[in-house]
Amino acid sequence: MLDQLDGRSMKTFITVMEEKSFSKAALKLGYVQSTVTMHIHQLEQTMGQPLFRRLPRGVELTAAGREVAPYAYRYLQLGESLQDKLSGLSEPKGVVRLRALESFCVPLLPRLLPSFFEQYPLIQLQLENGFQRDITQDVSAYRIDLGIVPRDPETRHITFIPLIRDELIWVGAPALVQRIELEGWESVANTQVIGFGGRCIYQTMASLFMADKGQALFSALEFESSAMIKQTLMVGMGLSLMPLTAVADELQAGKLMRVTQEQGIPLEHGLIYRSGKELSPPAQACKEYLVSFFSALNERVSG
Repeated sequence: MLDQLDGRSMKTFITVMEEKSFSKAALKLGYVQSTVTMHIHQLEQTMGQPLFRRLPRGVELTAAGREVAPYAYRYLQLGESLQDKLSGLSEPKGVVRLRALESFCVPLLPRLLPSFFEQYPLIQLQLENGFQRDITQDVSAYRIDLGIVPRDPETRHITFIPLIRDELIWVGAPALVQRIELEGWESVANTQVIGFGGRCIYQTMASLFMADKGQALFSALEFESSAMIKQTLMVGMGLSLMPLTAVADELQAGKLMRVTQEQGIPLEHGLIYRSGKELSPPAQACKEYLVSFFSALNERVSG
């Protein structure tokens, strides 16, 4: 089988999988669609099984395709690592795939990205948002190089490096929070809990908390961005369980208020990557930079 595999077919397979479309994959790769179809057909013949199921709009992986996917990522990553080794470059060059929670990215990444790109101008950072479970699965399946998650996933084959301590706190508009402080949670029984949705670990913890308060049937309002969540909170439309780092500026400005009678839930944002996997030079440089940056940040905060 090995002598029938080639990097172009693997790259085409991954692009079709990610784009969920032959035509979109062709556009992204700069191929005509017939070339994409030929690459996938050759790969399916090599594997002896169909890898994609054709849908009315687009395609999806078959069971065999899902099995092939992590190996396809590893195949290409090994090729990239070999190319990096042979190039003899004095500084890291190439693509690094990094995925993190949006609530982590907004307050923290703007503080480190300018100096990162200044130090590593040849690295192309592909940064995407995601949730803890998705990020962990993507790292496990070799779909991304690095992930940043709010808690150690404690998953086999995943290495977790702590970056920064944080806590989840209940926040809302000052008038709403003051009512809770004076009259208890019963006074806001019909208030919405605003968050990122059921895939987010914050919303899961919020649901458990509300159930413990006897309000299991609370209504939820979901947004994809922390900016939308905070804007909705500030006009008094509900409460949210958010990382302290994500709402620190709004708390300081008095636009939001913390529910002080409730203890924060400890978080420890950390970097994850596939154990036993040799990171490419750019991914290794990115890992070392992140660890160094947050180590220095923690020292400044504790000092």
